[in-house]
Amino acid sequence: MKSQLQSISILFFTLASLFSAAQEEQTSKEKKEFEKRLDSVVKKRIGKKHIVEKDTVDGKELYYVGKPGVRESMNANLEYEIILLNDKHELYASEQKTDLKDWVKTINGKVESGEYPMEKGQLLKEERAQQVATKIAAHRAKTDAEIAFAKVRGTTVSNTTSVEISTKNGVKLDIKQNDRRTQKYINTYSGFTLGFGYNFMNGEDLGINDFSYPNNNYFSIGYQWKTTLDKDKNNFRLTYGFEYQTHGTELNGNRFITQGDQSLITTLSALLPDGASVSKAKFRQDQLVFPVHLEFGGSKRKDYEDGRVRFREDGYWRVGIGGFAGFNTSSRLKLKYELDGRDIKEARINNFDNEVFLYGLDAYVGRGSFTVFGRMNLNNVFKSNSVDAQYVSFGIRIQ
Repeated sequence: MKSQLQSISILFFTLASLFSAAQEEQTSKEKKEFEKRLDSVVKKRIGKKHIVEKDTVDGKELYYVGKPGVRESMNANLEYEIILLNDKHELYASEQKTDLKDWVKTINGKVESGEYPMEKGQLLKEERAQQVATKIAAHRAKTDAEIAFAKVRGTTVSNTTSVEISTKNGVKLDIKQNDRRTQKYINTYSGFTLGFGYNFMNGEDLGINDFSYPNNNYFSIGYQWKTTLDKDKNNFRLTYGFEYQTHGTELNGNRFITQGDQSLITTLSALLPDGASVSKAKFRQDQLVFPVHLEFGGSKRKDYEDGRVRFREDGYWRVGIGGFAGFNTSSRLKLKYELDGRDIKEARINNFDNEVFLYGLDAYVGRGSFTVFGRMNLNNVFKSNSVDAQYVSFGIRIQ
């Protein structure tokens, strides 16, 4: 009985092996047929318009579709992305180690002053060091996972430009290249500027009291670069850029500036129909200027563990002295009056005897991102000099 069971078992095992081998052979044939059909489909449908390259990675067949050398290009992009990910981890580790170093100096100072006993200081330093080591190890694991996913995804490098918006110490919009983060020194930074305040025309027969206080305004928006002039301390900087600015002025006493070859200040009643009741007569000029300043101010230097040097200007006072030049883009007079029970709005555009080229002085003082500025044009607003007038503006600038 026992020998019969053994014979049956051997026979069953043999039949199962033969069936499995036959099934594997059939599967292999079907796989080859599928791959053959896939190659045919790829070449017929895609290969007519694009070049198709085939490769095997970790036992998997991959198709690269595109221009000649697309596979090498994608692989190069993947390698570059891996470099960026590793650089990002090295930056994180360096920042953590630098912060730990600064923190240890603080604890040592408290131990030396007697605020902390030596045992407590040593315990705090060991606990903080362990926390930093755990964070760096966790970030390394995260980076390795991102690299592994990039390899599986077969990714290409996305745009390496990042935009950082911060509301700490003012509104700051910083556009930068990721590659700049690994540079040892960064001499030039850039960002947007925003200014608003009050302005008026100053001249022989004009002053601040000749203008309506609530309806006079100044506004500017621009982009500036800031370059360090002393590499080690960053106490001297050169700022330069461009700005769009607008001057809005309204004379009091129902007066306004006329159009034509020679500008004059006259009363509104002389040019408007009898019975008109004027509620607004505002003169506005839009201009594009290019300011340049020499800036003086403090900053805090930070030396990172990997050799990078950065400066922080937040919380430090700074003073800028310079000037600007540019040109006028448009001039207009907006009138609003009531006539025979009707509200009428009228705009007179560009037919003014105004100077196109403009220049002047500018200065500011402030702390962090907020500064108080004063700007004075040296050119006359009008060509004919019949109206002696130069803009004077002051207010708040975020830069």
